[in-house]
Amino acid sequence: MPDARQNQREPIGNMRLDAHRILVPVNGEPVSERTFRWACRLAKEAKAELHALFVIEVPLVLPLEAESSEAVSDGEEILARIEAIGAEEKFKGLQANFLRARHAGPAIVMEAEDRLMDLMILGIPYRRRFGASTLGPTATYVLQNAACQVLFWRDSAATTLS
Repeated sequence: MPDARQNQREPIGNMRLDAHRILVPVNGEPVSERTFRWACRLAKEAKAELHALFVIEVPLVLPLEAESSEAVSDGEEILARIEAIGAEEKFKGLQANFLRARHAGPAIVMEAEDRLMDLMILGIPYRRRFGASTLGPTATYVLQNAACQVLFWRDSAATTLS
């Protein structure tokens, strides 16, 4: 007869993260900041590297190298806020970058592959369309194409409505 202790589940508090390099795409939305704050705590506990990425999406009608001082300024402001959150959480060694791309999803997946990420954490807002929860195009692309583990932090309805 099997020992009853073998069937007991390990408490969640004893789970360990098996990732050494974590990428968190950010976009300036409140859910993105909450996700990043949680990722700081997770990475700190796991002693993992933490990378934040902001993607400037360049419209097809413009060259990819087109200077958009407003977009760059927005990206710098968002990453400065992310760095401030990292400091508030006392996370050291954060790597925060932005890049230009036509679409955020493929750029995020390629960045994760290029930097050999073990885990990607995406914050997504609570959205319901036609009675069902939906993912946007970026989250859907990442879910379907990322080679690393992907974890979603979805806001609750109360958080989104407040």
